[in-house]
Amino acid sequence: MAAKVASIVAASQPASKPTHEITIDDALLSDVTAIALIGANTFTAAFGHSVSANDLAAFLASTYSAEAVEAEILNAQKTSTSTLVARDETGTVRGFVQLVRGLSDPSLRGDAASHAELRRLYVDTAAHGKGIGSKLIAAVEHRAKTEGFKQLWLTVWEHNPSAQRLYERLGYVQVGTADFLTGTSVQSDLVLAKNL
Repeated sequence: MAAKVASIVAASQPASKPTHEITIDDALLSDVTAIALIGANTFTAAFGHSVSANDLAAFLASTYSAEAVEAEILNAQKTSTSTLVARDETGTVRGFVQLVRGLSDPSLRGDAASHAELRRLYVDTAAHGKGIGSKLIAAVEHRAKTEGFKQLWLTVWEHNPSAQRLYERLGYVQVGTADFLTGTSVQSDLVLAKNL
């Protein structure tokens, strides 16, 4: 299993040119490998030190294997989940995010049917600091608002201050906390929300 994880957590593709021209599109099946690689690398870089090697390996295999990502894209309509990707001017996937409909959190107020979740915002570590995350968030917010949702919510790890600052800068406020399980490891996430 460790060898499999090591192959998944290979280095991301280096940034080819400055990513000034970013386009946001729905994920295609041809994006599966890039999404899996970015997800595994980014998750490992941010959280890998906080869980056991076995828990990390199991989580990556169940969430960021090519098979898991492909299944999410193929079942998007059934699960009410859209995966959006950010592409640079060469067409290389540099990040992704998900919009999940039909889920709410107990800490949110108002009609649960008016809530949508922003999930799994991940940007290739080689492309951090280029505004790609903000563009992905804006795309999810636009789509959610266009679909009639009134509030977008997300969870962010309590020990990820840079992500917290990004969300706060974009108007998200903490409304609660939630547990996040990575195998046997239970971590605390902040629940943030923004009215659209």
